[in-house]
Amino acid sequence: MPHFLATSNLHNKVTSHLIEPFNVMMAFFFRRSVEKAFQLDESPSHLTLNPTKPLGSNPPFITSAVDDVMYIVNQVLQRTLATSQRTIISRVVPALSSILGTDFIGMIQRKMKDESYPKAVIQGGLPPEDKVIAFLVLINNLDVANDYIKRIVQQQLGSPQEGGNGPQTTKSPLHDLFPFGHDATFVENTLKAMERSFASKSGDLLGDGITVLFSNVLRPRIKPILAEAFRDIEYALVEDVDVDGDEEEGADLVKSRFDRGWGVVIRPIKRILTSANFDRLLTLALNYLASALDRRIRSYYGRVSELGAVRLERDIAGIVTAAVAGGKYGLRDAFTKCTQMTLIMNMEDDEWDEVADDTSGESGIPWVMDVEERKRVRAIVKGT
Repeated sequence: MPHFLATSNLHNKVTSHLIEPFNVMMAFFFRRSVEKAFQLDESPSHLTLNPTKPLGSNPPFITSAVDDVMYIVNQVLQRTLATSQRTIISRVVPALSSILGTDFIGMIQRKMKDESYPKAVIQGGLPPEDKVIAFLVLINNLDVANDYIKRIVQQQLGSPQEGGNGPQTTKSPLHDLFPFGHDATFVENTLKAMERSFASKSGDLLGDGITVLFSNVLRPRIKPILAEAFRDIEYALVEDVDVDGDEEEGADLVKSRFDRGWGVVIRPIKRILTSANFDRLLTLALNYLASALDRRIRSYYGRVSELGAVRLERDIAGIVTAAVAGGKYGLRDAFTKCTQMTLIMNMEDDEWDEVADDTSGESGIPWVMDVEERKRVRAIVKGT
């Protein structure tokens, strides 16, 4: 803006009579709106962890405060940008970001900690169902709110369009609203800073929530599931045993047992969580499951015959398939060490001699174990 306009009496009056009251009003309006949204907050009805009962609401399962607050965020941003005043943007947008972090995320954090924390009433038991459901919904609030903020900011910045010379260029409506100097760039950076700040704060709380959910709801049930899956299963088999003849000794017994127990735990949670949150939770669960399988395989030291190693490899593969069913294929990477362990146990002597001292990946297998660890795994099978 030209210097004589920036220092004129008219500009001073606009600043004192319009800009400053507008900044104060927007901050007050938004903070009061967030407060009111949580006063009127309603949770989705008829949610249950019983997989045989239908859910009484439609996904995503969030409380009403998320939609209400994000609607107000969008309205305030539109009104603020419509003023075409850089000074207003520099005050209002950071104020929105601060209120979202302290009031919106802060309220969700207090609810997670004080009202819905999934803690067992009796030591060794499981948290009450209503607490678990409420906690799942609050975690969904964070994920959906983060997605809302990204879309709101992207809407204000405009979408990429094809330029005249071929490469992608961004046509932003901000250049029409803020034509002076680098004002449009300043406004764009301010909006992106708000998005990053919200994503950081919500991401931290979301990560903590997923960890609590895993530690209090899933982890206590994984060990019993594995214990039941491998119950009465022996791997010190002799050559004349028909491991496929009897139903109780069937090929898929371990997999079917695990799938049944795993499904009872994981499927009710999957129905309620957003897909992104479920992937976060499943990643934690599978890493823990992979470690538990690693320890179980090593616990069979000296109790696995050559025939038993074949069965163990089949059972581990069945558990991996059941555990990652419905998830991303990359989730299998958590079990790389387990699958390599069973691969080593089932190698012929000549195959093992070729890879025993492989340190550079010349065998074509990207080992996740060093040479000494692979030799200890090889020794699990009797007679090797």
